[in-house]
Amino acid sequence: MSDWGQYLLRDSYFSIAQGQVGGYSLAHVTGYNSDLDIGVDETVWAAGGLYPWSTWNSTRVITVVSTSASDTGSVVVSGLDVNYNPITEEIDFNGLTSGTGTVQFKRVNSALYKDSGANNVGVITLTANGGTVVGLIEAGIGQTLNGIYTVPAGHTAYILCGDFSVHKGKNAQVRFFIRPFGQSFRIAHIGETTESTYRYDFTVPVAMTEKTDLDIQAALIETNNTRVTTNFSMILVNNNALQ
Repeated sequence: MSDWGQYLLRDSYFSIAQGQVGGYSLAHVTGYNSDLDIGVDETVWAAGGLYPWSTWNSTRVITVVSTSASDTGSVVVSGLDVNYNPITEEIDFNGLTSGTGTVQFKRVNSALYKDSGANNVGVITLTANGGTVVGLIEAGIGQTLNGIYTVPAGHTAYILCGDFSVHKGKNAQVRFFIRPFGQSFRIAHIGETTESTYRYDFTVPVAMTEKTDLDIQAALIETNNTRVTTNFSMILVNNNALQ
C-alpha cells in the first residue's frame, strides 16, 4: 500500500474513533491468562480455563464481589440482552459484600471497576446468577481481561488485526475461534510464537456477522505456568449504515 493509501486508512480510523462516521465504531478487546499448563487448552482470559459459553444458554443477572474490603465502588458491565442488543449496567457492591444487578444478560463482553480515582485493591469476580465465573478484574487492573467477544444484533464486526504474546522461554499456539449464530465453533485463524509476540494484520478484514461469538484460545503449551496475552481491534458497523 502506498504512503498516501496508508494515510487515508489511518485518517478514516481516526474519524471513526471520533464518532464522525455514522454507524461505525472501533472495538478493542484485550485478554490475559497468567497460568497455562502443559497439555491444557484455555481461553485467553483472566479467570483461566475455557470460557463457559454454555452459561449463556439462558439470560443471567450478574453478581460482583471483591477479595478486599477496600473496594467499595461499582462495576460497569457491558454486554448483550436476550435479543443481542447492547446493554450496560452499573452494579454497586461493598468490598467483601457482593452486589447483584437486575439486568438480564445474554452475553458479557467486558466490565470495568468504577471508583473516585482509585483502582481496585482486590480481585473482583463476576458471576452469572451468583454461580459460574464470567469475568475477573485482577487487582490494580480496573477492567476484565477477556479474550472473547460477541457481535451485537444488527451489526457486523470486521477484525483488522490481532496479536498474541507469550513470555520469555515459553511457546504456544494461538487459535481464533468463531461461532456464527446457530452454528458451532471453528478456527478462523491460527498461529504460533516462542517467547515473543505473534501479530497478524488482515489485508482483508475478517467479517463476523451479528451474534457471532469470538473466543481466543492458547494451545500446545509445553511448559507449566506459561503466561499469554492477546489483543484484537475491530470496526463495528451498524448494518443499516451499509444500506
